[in-house]
Amino acid sequence: MASIKGDLAVMQLSDLLQWIDLANKTGTITANNRGIEKKIYVQEGKIVYVSSNKEGERLGEYIVKGSHLAADKIKSALMQSQTMKVPFTQRLIDSQYMTIERLTEIIITYAKELLLDAVTWKEGWFEFIQDIVPPYVMNGPIRLNAPEILFKVYRQLEDIRMGFRSGS
Repeated sequence: MASIKGDLAVMQLSDLLQWIDLANKTGTITANNRGIEKKIYVQEGKIVYVSSNKEGERLGEYIVKGSHLAADKIKSALMQSQTMKVPFTQRLIDSQYMTIERLTEIIITYAKELLLDAVTWKEGWFEFIQDIVPPYVMNGPIRLNAPEILFKVYRQLEDIRMGFRSGS
């Protein structure tokens, strides 16, 4: 199992993500800053899933915030996905709780918010483990464009630095 470990003060997460995209790598990135852990799962260079251990940044919590879906339906879909060993996002679609288009919109926004936070980390550590992606992630119905998301994240960071508020 090949891996890369490093210090975020030396190599920022954005540089790692760009390398992974260019090299078409598959695997799991774990980034940690003061106990906050973000995981970014990539398949052939594309971000397929992101997660966080920070309260309020878990995908189910985020979906409840970003949709009109009740928390009990989210919890039910999550438990069913674990029992059936299928991706949580696929279960939401199969249960007709959300369309793939709406879920993709929510996950893109979710990924941008998590990445916006993580790419600004100046300290902490990261690890990329090649070819290790949980099956529930690998078989998910949604693929995200890492360069496009990173471009939007950096544009938003620049807007913030210049004193503008950006919701894009």
